[in-house]
Amino acid sequence: MENPFIFGRAVAGKHFVDREEELRELTASLISGQHIVLFSPRKMGKTSLIKRVFEDLEDVDALCIYIDLWQITSTHALAKEIVNSVVNKTYTSAEKLGRELKDLFRSLRPRVYLEMDGQIGVEFGRERVEEALRDALDLPERVAKNKGTRLIIALDEFQEITHLNGLPLEKIFRSTLQHHENVSYIFAGSERSLIDMIFEERERPFYRFAKQMELRPISGSVLERFIMDKFALSGKKIDRDAAAWIAEFSRGVPYYVQHICHEVWYMTGEVADIGLVEQCLNDRILPVLSSGFQTIWNRIRSQGQRRLLIGVANEDHPKIYSQGFIGRYELKSPAHVEKAVKSLNRAGLMDGNEIEDIFFAEWVRANFSF
Repeated sequence: MENPFIFGRAVAGKHFVDREEELRELTASLISGQHIVLFSPRKMGKTSLIKRVFEDLEDVDALCIYIDLWQITSTHALAKEIVNSVVNKTYTSAEKLGRELKDLFRSLRPRVYLEMDGQIGVEFGRERVEEALRDALDLPERVAKNKGTRLIIALDEFQEITHLNGLPLEKIFRSTLQHHENVSYIFAGSERSLIDMIFEERERPFYRFAKQMELRPISGSVLERFIMDKFALSGKKIDRDAAAWIAEFSRGVPYYVQHICHEVWYMTGEVADIGLVEQCLNDRILPVLSSGFQTIWNRIRSQGQRRLLIGVANEDHPKIYSQGFIGRYELKSPAHVEKAVKSLNRAGLMDGNEIEDIFFAEWVRANFSF
C-alpha cells in the first residue's frame, strides 16, 4: 500500500493541495503575457504551485521551464543554466540546434555537445560574461519566436541575484526582459525583504515590472478534508478531530501537513486519532529532528534571543512587547525584544513574531520552560 503523503520535495497532480484560485489566476495571467512576482514563505508550497501550473499550461501549447537560482554561484553559471534549460526544453536534436546557433546567439560562439544521458549541452567561455548573460537572457524570446509558441519561465528563489552582482545584474535582466513578447516570467521568492526591495523600491530596475501574488496559509477546513480524503483513498482512516488538529497545528502550511500525515499514516492500523498523532509527533518526528535543532540552539549565543524563543514557543498568541511577557522571560525592555526579533528574523528562525519552523517551536516548548 503506497503512502499517499509526500514531503521534502515539490508535489503536483494528485498530491497537490487546493490553491484553485491561485491556479486560475496564475494560469490566465501567464498565458496573456503577464509577468508574475510570486512570494511565498518557505514550505508554503510555491514550487509545488509552479509545477501544478506548468501541468495546466503545457496542455494549452506553452513550453514551461523551471530554473532554481538557489545554487547559482556566479553570473557565468547563471547564463549557462538559462541556456541549457531552454535548449533542452525546446530542442531534441543537437544537429538542428547546431545549425541554428548563429541565429540564436549574437555575441556567443557556443559549442553544442551531447551528455551521456542524451541531453543536449551548451558550453561557452567565461571571457565576456555580461555579453554571455545578455545573450542567454534573450535566448528564450528568440526560440519562442522561431517556434511560434509561448515560453513560460519560472525563476525560483529570484532574490538570489542580489548575492551575485546585485543592482548591475538587475539592470541587465530588466533591460533585456522588457522587450520580450513571447515569454512570460514567474519571479518566485521566499525572502520578503529582498523581494520587496527588488520589485517595490522606486529606484530599482524591476520596480512595478510584474504583477504581485502572495501565497497564504490554506484554510483549516480545506486541509482537514484533504487529510481525510487521502487517508480514505489509501484504505485507512483518520477521525475528523485528528485531521482538524493537524490542520491547526500546521498553521495552514502544506509542508507540515504532508510531513505529519506521512508519519501518522505509517503508524496507523485502521483509524488514526489525536492520541496517535501526538504520539507520532513526540516519538517519531521530533526525535529525528532533535540533533539538528540542538545544533541550531547551540549557535544562539544571546540569552535574550533564547528566552524570547522559549516565551514564544510556550505561549499562545504571546504579546511579546507587553510588560507581562517581558517580565516573565527577563527580556529587559521592548527595545531588547525588538532587537532580538530582528536578529532571529535575519537568521531565519522567526518569521515576524512567530517561530518560523513549527517543529522547532514544538522542540523548544518540549525542552525548555522558564
